[in-house]
Amino acid sequence: MRRRNKLALLPKSPLLITESADEFNALRDAFEQEIKPRGIIEQMYVHDISSIAWEILRLRRCKAVIINAAFRRALENLLKQLLRAPGQYEYDVEDEAQTLAHAWFTDQEAKNQVSEILTRFDLDESAIEAEAIRGSSSDLELLDRMLTSLESRRKKALGCVAEYRASLAHQLRETADRIIDGKGVVRLEDATSKRSTAA
Repeated sequence: MRRRNKLALLPKSPLLITESADEFNALRDAFEQEIKPRGIIEQMYVHDISSIAWEILRLRRCKAVIINAAFRRALENLLKQLLRAPGQYEYDVEDEAQTLAHAWFTDQEAKNQVSEILTRFDLDESAIEAEAIRGSSSDLELLDRMLTSLESRRKKALGCVAEYRASLAHQLRETADRIIDGKGVVRLEDATSKRSTAA
């Protein structure tokens, strides 16, 4: 019940419709176990750190998806270059390249045929990866900039937890010192004499 009240004060989990709330909660729980937040301020820092870490994981996952999604076009581009005989134009082999690139994903015979074509030019399937990465480079560069920014924010947020704890510890030490020195509390005999005078 107490945990639910604490979570009600925090922003909603930053999830896309394809993402799992259970997985995000597991990540946040792992950060909570590691940081052991004391109070709502540290709880907010933990939530922020968890959200940033979740975004980092999402963007890293997206990098692979962007490259995978570019495979068909990359293979088509490669095949247009490799199938073309001297004196031929790209449009002469465009239909064959498109058909073969499309079939490569589901048809073993097409996969073997592509492999043979690549081998003729001392290439293998890593050439498709390279072409997919090259074709996606501007998107990947943008993701890298976003990741750098998020990693910087995560580092600052972790630093804020340490800074907050150090500041709180300093305040608590000062308060404890005042109490011990008798400057921060009313002495019992003073309080008693004030009451008896008033009577």
